[in-house]
Amino acid sequence: MSLAPEILYQVTDLARHHRGVVEAGRRPGGTMIRDKDGEALLLAPAGPVKRERYALEGLKAAVRVLKLLGLDQSCDPLLYGSLTWLAVLPREDQTTFIWEYVRALQAVEGAGTEAVEELLYEWQQTARAWADDSLRAELTGELNEPLSDVEL
Repeated sequence: MSLAPEILYQVTDLARHHRGVVEAGRRPGGTMIRDKDGEALLLAPAGPVKRERYALEGLKAAVRVLKLLGLDQSCDPLLYGSLTWLAVLPREDQTTFIWEYVRALQAVEGAGTEAVEELLYEWQQTARAWADDSLRAELTGELNEPLSDVEL
């Protein structure tokens, strides 16, 4: 029996010709295996699937925040979902973050998630600074004197 990636394999093929089915699953796009109940299962390398899921979840969160930013009123931070920490930033900064986030997510498939994680970390640190009233006052005030607690 010749196992080709275009074939919808049966569970018995997996049992009898597991190496061929697994090799078909390693190809771009993976391969399909039909279970005994008729449901098709995807056999594909985990890395690309995880990256696609990561990007999809991030893009859904970005769309949610963009919808909230389109409203003319402030919203409950819980509506921001996984990006709740973003609510403390000014709206202009939220918008800037979202577009940077979307661009980074678009590169996940080729570059991986490291750039997105770094972007998230940097913006979360910015949000922490905005959440602290005294630090925010220092950061937005006149810079005639050095910031407190800054060592050169």
